[in-house]
Formats: sequence, C-alpha cells, structure tokens
Amino acid sequence: MSATVYVGLGSNEGDREAQLVSALEAMSRIDAVAVLRCSSLFESAPVGPPQPHYLNAVVELECSLPPQRLLCILKQIERDMGRHPAGQRWGPRPIDLDILLWEGEVVADPNLQVPHLELHKRRFALEPLAELAPDAEHPVLRMTVSELLTQLAPQDVRRCVATQWPETLLPVTE
Repeated sequence: MSATVYVGLGSNEGDREAQLVSALEAMSRIDAVAVLRCSSLFESAPVGPPQPHYLNAVVELECSLPPQRLLCILKQIERDMGRHPAGQRWGPRPIDLDILLWEGEVVADPNLQVPHLELHKRRFALEPLAELAPDAEHPVLRMTVSELLTQLAPQDVRRCVATQWPETLLPVTE
C-alpha cells in the first residue's frame, strides 16, 4: 500500500541547486517510489554555527516502502553525494534529506521521527511544504501546514528563481 510522503531537501555547499537536482534524480530512481511534485526553491539562513545560506525545497512522493526503509535509502543518497555522518551538528552539508510528513502517520523510533520533530518551528521547511500541501495535517499537533506557518515568527527565508530545478508544482519527469 502506498502513502504520500513529503521529503525536505537542503544544501549549502558547492552548487546548491545542482545538489538538490541530483538528490531529486536519485529519489526518482528508488524502486517503489514515485516523485509526484516539487516545491519552489527557498533560500534560508542556517540554523547552527556560521555558514553559507541553504537552498531548500520539498518533494512530494508516492511511496510503498516502510518509513525506516525509505530513511535508509535517503541516508545512502546523502553519503553518495558526499555528506559525512560524523560532521558537525547543524554544520554545512552538500545535501540534507529529511522525511517531514508521512500521510497522517506518526513514527517514533530511535532513528526516525515522523513528523519531523522540528517541522513546526522551521519556516524553511513549512514554506515549500505549504506550496504542495497547505491542508496536510500535522498528525501530532492536529494543525494544517498553513496553520503552522501562520503561527511561526518571521525567519530569513525567501523564494528563489530556479535555473535547473523543475518548475514549481509540475510533475517531475525522468
């Protein structure tokens, strides 16, 4: 049985947009996963130590894998793209892939928390998510993505013009 899953993407090393496109292409090659739609790109100030700004987006997937299996695959994509797991917490990275929401499910285990524990605090995740699924409900807080966004204080997040990233809200083709 498949579910709708929203994955957040972020990069602040190298060609940030190319990194996001490469991660998107890698996700499109996962068996039992279909990339449905992509948000716009957003640039955001980093959380954590001083470092370059991030480029962020959210991708909507149709997935028939269990959440933990998808997480393992996403972590492998990160490693394949040069992310080192022993890196500085909240430090710069070529790619960051996070499962944000999983169609009304709650997952709580040592390696995976869905919805993402910080989702309701992060405009850089909520802005692109709201483009794709403004009425999706946070299954713990029982609020829609739009409602969460209206309650969030302003943060340094702005929409960017894409040069390589697929057009906003259009299905991705391989």
